[in-house]
Amino acid sequence: MILFPNIMFAQYLSSSRGVGVAAFTALSSDVSSIDWNPGGLTNIREWELNFSNFKSTSIAKSGFIFQSFGIGKKFFEKHAAAIRYSPGSNLEFILPAAFSVYDTAGNIIVTKFDKRISFTQNYSVGYAYNIIDELSFGFSARLFDSKVSDTKYFIDTNNVIQSQVSDHSASSWAIDFGTQYKINDEWYFGLVFKNLFKINEEEFTEAMRNYQLNLTKSVCLGVAYSFSDKIITSFDIDTKNKLRLGAEFPAFDFLRVRGGVYTTDFPKFSPEAASIGFSINYHPVQLSLSYLRFFEQTNRRGFSNIDILNKSGYADIDYTPFTTDRLSLSVSVNLGRTKDVLARIEFVEMLSEVFPASYQTYAFRPIGKARVRNVSSKPIEAKVSFFVDDFMNAPTETKPFRINPNETVEVPFLAVFNSAINAVKKFSIYDGTVYVHAEPAADYDDRYQTRVLVRGKNDWNGDVMLLRYFITPNDPDIIKFSRKVLDKEKSENDNGLLLKFKHATILFNELSKHVQYINDPKQSADFVQYPAETISLRGGDCDDLTVCYAALLGSIGISSALVDVIPPDDPKNSHIYLMFDTEIEAPDANLISENSKRFVIRKNEKGIETVWLPVETTVLSKGFTEAWNTGASNYFQDVIINNGIGKGWVRVVDLPTSF
Repeated sequence: MILFPNIMFAQYLSSSRGVGVAAFTALSSDVSSIDWNPGGLTNIREWELNFSNFKSTSIAKSGFIFQSFGIGKKFFEKHAAAIRYSPGSNLEFILPAAFSVYDTAGNIIVTKFDKRISFTQNYSVGYAYNIIDELSFGFSARLFDSKVSDTKYFIDTNNVIQSQVSDHSASSWAIDFGTQYKINDEWYFGLVFKNLFKINEEEFTEAMRNYQLNLTKSVCLGVAYSFSDKIITSFDIDTKNKLRLGAEFPAFDFLRVRGGVYTTDFPKFSPEAASIGFSINYHPVQLSLSYLRFFEQTNRRGFSNIDILNKSGYADIDYTPFTTDRLSLSVSVNLGRTKDVLARIEFVEMLSEVFPASYQTYAFRPIGKARVRNVSSKPIEAKVSFFVDDFMNAPTETKPFRINPNETVEVPFLAVFNSAINAVKKFSIYDGTVYVHAEPAADYDDRYQTRVLVRGKNDWNGDVMLLRYFITPNDPDIIKFSRKVLDKEKSENDNGLLLKFKHATILFNELSKHVQYINDPKQSADFVQYPAETISLRGGDCDDLTVCYAALLGSIGISSALVDVIPPDDPKNSHIYLMFDTEIEAPDANLISENSKRFVIRKNEKGIETVWLPVETTVLSKGFTEAWNTGASNYFQDVIINNGIGKGWVRVVDLPTSF
């Protein structure tokens, strides 16, 4: 038997890196994954172009042969597909035969009629999908063509020797399924079902059936282990008793060295071949070179005994008894995003819903946190960004956080919303995106889609610290109301010490003519109206009236404070009222009242002790005096007698005069 030397090739050796490391099932990560493990296609970055060549070193005068060209694409982040053309994937046999005849002079004439058998695998396609970041599966389809050219001689009716070439062909698709699973940063697994299905497009005739390429089913398990994020060891074992062992380690940042051992007689483990190789990375190009050497050279130099072929049969065109020593060269070019991923977002937790009335607070109070893991072998500086389309002009970025290799850090992030968020009228759900990028990367390394719950602009979560954002003393409608009321009540005595007190009284009594109290059974956490809305609607609950009166006071420069009461024995019966600064200093308190239980002495913004009057807005209809008496009584009971402030169930929150 003669093997046609220049085009004999093993399909399973389509990747120079795969040849060098030998056990590649758990590590395949480029277009050549179509052959080794289609699940590895998800490791492609954006676009990848792959070129492979080889030289058969055990056959004299054999030059480099163009092996294959492939192109792969990752799309929608979790999907990847690839297609490859392999003109160098051929295995061809020539079976010599001859017969002798005598010419008229009695000389022997020898006539040859060789039989040529060829197998090719020129076209392949593959697809893979990431179920989760650690787990992917994929399938590939490879087209196999078989051809037999048989020369026959016969004697025609005129007793003339004639020759005729008979061509036979068959083709079929072989379907492989594969999966890769990364348990952690150390352990990687791969599982491939080779030739699981076969789809015949064209078959040999019965007479040629014994030359049919018999694509037998097999299962291959691959395991890889990484030591210290540098040295990777791997092994593959399959149901055809093939075992491969390999290792790979970085010599420099840009150079990786690898080697492997092949055997086809497991579990005896008598090595059949060994490989060495290296790769050079210079983004976006990776060049890989490997050398495969068989210890036994019989049948691997282009010639073989016919008995070897009959014994081995036509089982495959990958790793066969006729595969020669070879020097393989592969070049991969990554287009698009080519940087290494340094950080991963493992989880995002939203710490708060968004209340439009207090949207400014999320610029300095974390709205969520992201759990970020350093997936590289070096310390990184990672930043997290958060963005909600339409409601933010740009992503809000955190300060950089240092994260050591394999370390996980929870990074709180903020949100700078724009005023468009005030247009949200009711409770809604929006998509928010959390990004992480790490130095020296220039783009984000990962992103995480999360749900952002945005309340309507009137929603409130019951926190008195956030209620103040509903108080709008600069609202034109509020200023117009207060100015109109005070202009009508202007008198010659408006410049006395009691000016603030008189103005507060007038505003309250006028407000009582326009607005009435409406009881709200939900009490503290509910729907809060803006002051202008309360006046327009001519009614509101406790929170609405407190907010409205505070805004009117602020519009004329009177400082006020919210008094938040949450009884420890009945927290559901919480309540809010306010008190305002008369600006009468403590020594002159008798100008307000001789009864010290009717007012509060406390420091104002200037640090001066002045007289403050508690006011209960729920008795709005009874006028200012009754509201004052009720507020003073509540404050005396809650704060003085029951020590609510000292025990923490009463809070006083000062409000600025302008917002």
